Amino acid sequence: MNRDKKTQHLLISGIFRLYYHFKYWLFRNERRERLKAGRKSGFVGIQIDGLSHAHFQMALERGYLPSIARYLKHGNRLRSYLSGLPSTTPAAQAAIFYGIEEGIPAFRWFEKSTGQIISCNDPDHVQYFREKLIGDRPGILTGGSSYSNILDGGAAQSVFTVSSPHPQTLFGRFGGSRLLLLLFLHPIRVARMCLAVFSEYLTELYDRNRARSKKIHPVKIGLFPFIRIFCNVILREFQSFGVIADIYSGVPRIYTTYSGYDELAHQYGPASRTALKNLKYTDMRIGEVMRMLRYAPGADYQLILLSDHGQTPGYPFESKFGATLGDAVGAFLEDNEKTTISSGPLEFTRSQLGYLTKEIDARPDTWRRRIYRQVKDTLQRKIGELAPETLKVVIQGGIVITYSSSLAHLYFTGRKNRLGLAQIRKQQPLLLRFLSKHKGIGFLMAKGSKERVWFVHRGGELCCHKAQRPQEGELTFLEPYGEPKLIYPQLFDFAADSSCGDLIIFGDYSNGQIACFDDQIGGHGSVGGDQSLPFLILPEGHPLLKQKNLVGHAFLYHQVFNPLVKD
Repeated sequence: MNRDKKTQHLLISGIFRLYYHFKYWLFRNERRERLKAGRKSGFVGIQIDGLSHAHFQMALERGYLPSIARYLKHGNRLRSYLSGLPSTTPAAQAAIFYGIEEGIPAFRWFEKSTGQIISCNDPDHVQYFREKLIGDRPGILTGGSSYSNILDGGAAQSVFTVSSPHPQTLFGRFGGSRLLLLLFLHPIRVARMCLAVFSEYLTELYDRNRARSKKIHPVKIGLFPFIRIFCNVILREFQSFGVIADIYSGVPRIYTTYSGYDELAHQYGPASRTALKNLKYTDMRIGEVMRMLRYAPGADYQLILLSDHGQTPGYPFESKFGATLGDAVGAFLEDNEKTTISSGPLEFTRSQLGYLTKEIDARPDTWRRRIYRQVKDTLQRKIGELAPETLKVVIQGGIVITYSSSLAHLYFTGRKNRLGLAQIRKQQPLLLRFLSKHKGIGFLMAKGSKERVWFVHRGGELCCHKAQRPQEGELTFLEPYGEPKLIYPQLFDFAADSSCGDLIIFGDYSNGQIACFDDQIGGHGSVGGDQSLPFLILPEGHPLLKQKNLVGHAFLYHQVFNPLVKD
């Protein structure tokens, strides 16, 4: 019987190898060239954006992840870890790819020193802070490929990736001639993708009507149907194309992010049937990657599956309190005219547009780049008209507020350096009291003097020094957000980051829901609930499986991916 099974396995393996060698025949020279120096080791990292450990298990139990379920039965182990702060993809990937844990305080923020708004939705912004924060520092993807990520990890090939270590044309960002070749090799799959675009739109209409009938969907529609089609059909297919071809060709380091679940969870909730059911399509693509790894890889790969953060069920701040956080602050300052901060003349044209004019003009100017810039800027203006508010400039208070889901940063524009709590209290005592008592805000953090950090919450204030931990009972206000002794050090280090706002604002977390300053019902970025507990799957016997507490994202760089990087 065992002999029959072995024979059957060898037959199936032979058929698959022959199939892949025929299907990827045009990549044979690339594969042969890499194999000349001998078979090398490498890794494939697959990130499922926004999927927490708890919601991963929920999807597993409901049968939405059959490929990953089989993978877990063959010598691989699942565990959770405590996400770093902020619990967002850009910050997570900076730590995973480069080991950098500071300088990215949120998905979007304001640079006081330059007067620039930074948004990770904008390729120019991401490229700007990538060059400033990372520079020539090597990443784990040096010589490899990055697909559908925010940061590139130093990859030689960055496709559907917001940043790049080298100048890229628009054609190059979308895969270039390699992608055209892959489309040519997969005519049936391309036809299926075209049909799936129409199907996905109909599914979105059905899901939205179903949610409305249950009165559980207060989120505005905006551009989401188009975002859903792009992430869940076009991007998912293209990135899978690229990863599979690279595995066959023997590209040593590959990392890709599937973002469809995260987008749906923001709109419908992380535990919703809509978000979880969509994972079965991601699982199918991951299953295809696993088959290529099993039958025709061009290198000896180790597969690492993970998420960068989770999501916590929430509610839009505006829907519950009648105004966005920015509008609430603006109205409060207008009603209380004792605004003592002196900000000087506000020159927000450049900040609000966020075009980083000087940096862009300094780059080589070609006709293709000019067309790319013109198209991009026009699209961004149109998108800005449809997208929910994520930035507020309060002229009368000299204040800029940026929102990133359940996390917000408030900046006073009068000085280029961060203000300490004493300065804020002196200049805006009423605003500080208003924010700390607001029911939609859990707590605030601000910088203190001499390596101190302040926590301000409805129950009072707490000043902490780096060399001295708070006494027992002083951190009880953090208990709803997680285990205080684990999250306090993260919060302290985060508040000390010079890129953070003068006031760091955390959405209130109570009754299992978190306040989202964006227009979302699934949130992440701060602490509290499942957003802080992503998942990680490692081969059985990996040293990290024995560690009790895995905290942050940098351990993934130091102990998971970097040891797999070979010259």
